[in-house]
Amino acid sequence: MIKLSIITINYNNLQGLKKTIDSVKSQSFRDFEWILIDGGSSDGSKELIEENKDCFSYWVSEPDAGIYDAMNKGIILAKGEYCQFLNSGDFFIASTTLQDVFQRPLEADVNYGDVWLIKNDEIIERRTYPDVMTLSFLFRSPLGHQAVFVKTDLAKKYLYRTKYKISADRAFFIELYCNNCSFGHISQPVVLFDSEGIGSVDKTLMERRRQFYQIKREFFSDQVTKDIERLLSIEDEFLFVMRIKPLWWVYLFFKKLKKIRNRF
Repeated sequence: MIKLSIITINYNNLQGLKKTIDSVKSQSFRDFEWILIDGGSSDGSKELIEENKDCFSYWVSEPDAGIYDAMNKGIILAKGEYCQFLNSGDFFIASTTLQDVFQRPLEADVNYGDVWLIKNDEIIERRTYPDVMTLSFLFRSPLGHQAVFVKTDLAKKYLYRTKYKISADRAFFIELYCNNCSFGHISQPVVLFDSEGIGSVDKTLMERRRQFYQIKREFFSDQVTKDIERLLSIEDEFLFVMRIKPLWWVYLFFKKLKKIRNRF
């Protein structure tokens, strides 16, 4: 069996697609198939794909119903043991990245590496994920699917919920977690992620929050959701107290010192 199915989706992102193609072509690890789903681009992307068609096990350029519909098309076609979603504009940290990831067997159902966010070709954040995945983390933060290697049979079973136009990846990982799928951290940066994507730009912030509100209530009752959020609030309060605790002792020290000085 092929080890990996790389799935790339693209729509009118010619320059980003060039970077992604160059990155995948440079990989020293070659035990993968590459599926490219283009949404019927009119900016020259289709011509670029045709120029590189020998790199793809399958490609298509046709209208789709959005990002996650296109990603689901790729999942259905995938034949690798694992799937990874490296969309146009995203690229691997180095030419040896996949070789490093697969140098030892992946043990979990969902294997997630770290991501670096870029904007205008500048690194703006190095995002490191926890070694142990928890529901509290998934409530707080999205997991960067660009650096995730998920077993293909599970991806086919659950697919992305296309009704969540820009947040279906959050529903996807919560559903996997709630169905007792195992998560494992790959302790290395895997992908440079284009932070200008539709799910990342500031103008979608309120819509992402609204969709995640719906996601939480699809998987959990209102009471369970409130309980989890309250526990997270308590955790935040505890961490805040622990952070300022050393400052409190400093405050007491100077207060005592001031009293001593006042005696003289």
